[in-house]
Amino acid sequence: MSLTFISQQERVNEISLALSNQDLNRVSRRSLDLAYEFDYPDIIKRKALDLRADYNTGKELGKSGNGSIELQNEFTELLAQLSSIKKQITLNGDIEEVICEAKQIGKIYTSLRGSFTLSPIDLTLERGKIVGLVGENGNGKTTLLRVLCGEIESSNGGLNFFEGERKIDTWEEIKENIAFIPQRTDRWWGTVEEQISFGASIKGITGTENEEKTNFIIHRLGLTNFRYHSWSQLSSGYKLRVEIAKTLVWEPRVLILDEPLANLDLLAQELLLQDLKDLANSWKQPVSMILTSQQLHEVETIADQIIFLKNGQAIFNGGLDELKNQDEFHTIELNGDFTYDSLGDILRLFDARIEKNASGYTVNVPNTISLKELQTALINSNFELSYYRNITNSTKKLFSDKY
Repeated sequence: MSLTFISQQERVNEISLALSNQDLNRVSRRSLDLAYEFDYPDIIKRKALDLRADYNTGKELGKSGNGSIELQNEFTELLAQLSSIKKQITLNGDIEEVICEAKQIGKIYTSLRGSFTLSPIDLTLERGKIVGLVGENGNGKTTLLRVLCGEIESSNGGLNFFEGERKIDTWEEIKENIAFIPQRTDRWWGTVEEQISFGASIKGITGTENEEKTNFIIHRLGLTNFRYHSWSQLSSGYKLRVEIAKTLVWEPRVLILDEPLANLDLLAQELLLQDLKDLANSWKQPVSMILTSQQLHEVETIADQIIFLKNGQAIFNGGLDELKNQDEFHTIELNGDFTYDSLGDILRLFDARIEKNASGYTVNVPNTISLKELQTALINSNFELSYYRNITNSTKKLFSDKY
């Protein structure tokens, strides 16, 4: 079995950069991650936890942020302590360990009202990787998630889970490693803290360990000011964070989320995605993830692999860098004070195909054409360009009828 040695220096550098930019939210989260992930002395863990709690509390009261000099100084002192103690993690086995492997899994539904077929799909989920599952509603995303987590049985193909080189044979054991958070969750009773503690206890985590893990995840996920709140006192965004906390407190190896961004504002989406990416990138306890979303751009920023479902078929399954090889065109979204006809005149020499939509225009040009030339033509026109985005390497272009 191979051994891999990981130094804390990469994490220290990340925190130092965030501190220089006065991003105390990032500093507080990653300092806490570093202290616990690399198993620093208890006194340093406690300081990192307390400062994260102070940041959360102060943020709610409007007393922390870029202008909190006192808090910045405390984090600077903590970073010096984290840097002064040389730590490393020793990992057993392959960093690119396969956690789940699905071969030609699918599902066929038939009823008096009609039928639906989720066509066979292959999926390999590696340690600490994130798979984004996207596509129009009603095309099989939730069905695929339910097959993967064992809620429903696949109509064909095979699904295997592994722990190292050992194949896990029973769903009872598999479900000890998988957590599934549906889009609509059930109401719960008691306080946030009690719910998270209960989530740990049903997985056999009790006593002091339960208290420590509950406290950590409350502060880490920004629930400090809501630990004594009830279900009815929380917004939909914080209800989702509680569900994630109830899950992560027992450290699953695979986390499956159905539309986690659906009810979040832009800032909440960004914070959640960054937290998910950090958790996936953990050296000590990486969490492999599969998530569905309609927020294509946001999911693409964190996903290592994208599966695009259309009419129950995976019309794309791979990394975003592979999308540019899907066809012979560059695909651009743009808008400005030009008309449909005038845009056609500007791009006439580029053999462009232009689609008008509610938010602007989608332009396809042969990939033999330089995008710099196209950009120059737009800039040199007498029109003002208000929006431009190259979606050649984005799954957004797959919503087009031509795919």
